[in-house]
Amino acid sequence: MKLSQIGEFGLIKQIRDTFTPPIPPFNKGGREGGVVVGIGDDCAAIKPREGFLIITTTDSLTENIHFKLDYIQPFQLGLKSIYINLSDIAAMGGIPLYALLSLSIPPSFSVEFMNEFLKGVKDAADRYKVSVIGGNISSSKNDFSIHITIIGEIEKEHMVLRKGAKAGDRIFVTGWLGDSAAGLEILKRSQKTEVRSQIDKKLKERHLIPTPRLKEGRFLAINNLATSMIDISDGLASDLKRICEESGVGANIFTENIPVSEELRDFTSHRKSFEPIDLALYEGEDYELLFTVKSEIVENLKSLWNNKMTSITMIGEVTKGEINLIHKSGGTIPLQREGYNHFKT
Repeated sequence: MKLSQIGEFGLIKQIRDTFTPPIPPFNKGGREGGVVVGIGDDCAAIKPREGFLIITTTDSLTENIHFKLDYIQPFQLGLKSIYINLSDIAAMGGIPLYALLSLSIPPSFSVEFMNEFLKGVKDAADRYKVSVIGGNISSSKNDFSIHITIIGEIEKEHMVLRKGAKAGDRIFVTGWLGDSAAGLEILKRSQKTEVRSQIDKKLKERHLIPTPRLKEGRFLAINNLATSMIDISDGLASDLKRICEESGVGANIFTENIPVSEELRDFTSHRKSFEPIDLALYEGEDYELLFTVKSEIVENLKSLWNNKMTSITMIGEVTKGEINLIHKSGGTIPLQREGYNHFKT
């Protein structure tokens, strides 16, 4: 059945039925907060908790720019739509609470497609205790567009910004870098050839279903460990530059320390046109955290880090100069190339 057969109000009912009722308000330590008005009115209304700041982020996914329906399933697309937004909340050490979902959909899309997409959104939202409380839908002449706003909260004294890095701080990242870019390449090629191994499967999953590092971001924030933080959405090079610009500092990055997975090394060993460090530095959608810490608490950070969380790696140090790449050979090269940029060709 096509969406044109059920119409706008039929789809709105479907969305409302999927996400109502919202996750109940919480009550902790006498501080109450929650949804006062959810889906179905002109605006949603929420009651914030006393002593917290409201933080918001929004992101878009547009067909044929951010994804192709040839290689992502609607359920996976629903998951990813939520996860990439949660990554921004993680980068400030926040707690995600609510989501607003706005969609532009071709009338030729099937009801079954939208059912699967909404199941993915709901699964991702439920996993992180996020309530979808409103949004908008419209028709689209050609491509499917997804716009999601996440509303969260953070204690003012624990909020981590991009601008706090100081010369002498050490630079860390979570997880592995470059896997998502490799996964995307495999997805592009797998339309013509079969996926060859479990390694390819893991890399594909890293692109299709990224993990928001909410637990890690929250840990760094509430323990006052990070002086600055950002999520790596456009590539390490671009997002490091953002921290440096906001903080008025430079950086030395030791390329041999940049964490690349065994799966990525295997992928590049069979494809000579790719270098693991280049994918880790300049390609996006890893959604790991890039953060800085004071040099004197590095050992404390390592001792406190919970081994149930993803790994962390120190990749460099903050300086007063420019951003440099320092290679194992000892050569130093100014970082000039950037990662993904929407408006560069």
